[in-house]
Amino acid sequence: MEADQDEQSQVIIGDLQATILALRDCLEKATFETKRAEQRATLNSADEIQQLKNTASSLRSELESLRFEKDAAVQREIQKSADEIQQLKNTASSLRGELEKFT
Repeated sequence: MEADQDEQSQVIIGDLQATILALRDCLEKATFETKRAEQRATLNSADEIQQLKNTASSLRSELESLRFEKDAAVQREIQKSADEIQQLKNTASSLRGELEKFT
């Protein structure tokens, strides 16, 4: 009877050891999958961050270009207005000169 109990104990111990090994294996797989998921998430985040930085840089460049174009357009209009003012002054002076001839 004692031999049967020892044998049953050995079977139970063997089953428990097999269960422990199986649980360890599952735990290791779960840990590995968790780390893999973290790495994927980190990589995806890094990619998204880089894309956002690139977009921000592109938008900044476009904004600077638009600002430059606007400043150039304003300068052209200022010059055009100054030219027109000078032409009007010249015309007024010429007309004044002609008017003085008649008086």
